[in-house]
Amino acid sequence: MIDIHTHILPDLDDGPDNIEESLALARVAFEAGTKMLVATPHVLNGLDMNQSMQIVKRFNQFKARLKQDLPELELMLGSEIYFRPDLAGIAHLDVATIGAKGRYMLVEFSLVDIPKGFDRELKNIRSSGIVPIIAHPERNAAAIKRPALVRQMMDCGALIQMNAGSLTGSFGRTVRNMARNLLKRGWVHVIASDSHGINHRGPGLQAAVSAAAEIIGAANARRLVVENPRIIVEGLPWTDNKV
Repeated sequence: MIDIHTHILPDLDDGPDNIEESLALARVAFEAGTKMLVATPHVLNGLDMNQSMQIVKRFNQFKARLKQDLPELELMLGSEIYFRPDLAGIAHLDVATIGAKGRYMLVEFSLVDIPKGFDRELKNIRSSGIVPIIAHPERNAAAIKRPALVRQMMDCGALIQMNAGSLTGSFGRTVRNMARNLLKRGWVHVIASDSHGINHRGPGLQAAVSAAAEIIGAANARRLVVENPRIIVEGLPWTDNKV
């Protein structure tokens, strides 16, 4: 399995405090069947060259240690960028996309609302050659009230990433019902852990895959953690038949 949304880098955001905790998280993910992780630290207040360089430095330090301790686990760099105008303008920075100069950008909205004009911005990102991936919209209060907003994101060219914990009930019944609803409608492209620690949004994906399989079948559930994420990490073009 490939996990495109993790907060595994040490001492950067609300993930692990140190490299030992990051390594422990990596081990749990690997033992649970994940073979590649994408480190996606939060970028909440804009992204500039200095911040990008700091993230790259921390990534390289952790990757070197991971290569010694757990060489079988692949690691890639990206970020989780808080939605704002002109996201396409920062796509040239190494951490803005999944993989340096990649094709896909992980974007998160507030958990409370979705701002006016989001559709215009998503279209701008897509027209610039970058495919936005919306992180965990099933947890967004506005989307829960109006699921059609998720469809609107897709109509703007965005992909939808669901959190594993949303399907397994970690965020409560309302979010779980929303997650199941999106799966039934075919409005989910990727399941990822959004892991922050071993005991806080852990890195395991298998329980969510099993829950998804009950709704959309085993082959389709596997596609959300294997085939579709591979397209993203390899920077391949997206086609509609991958939904």
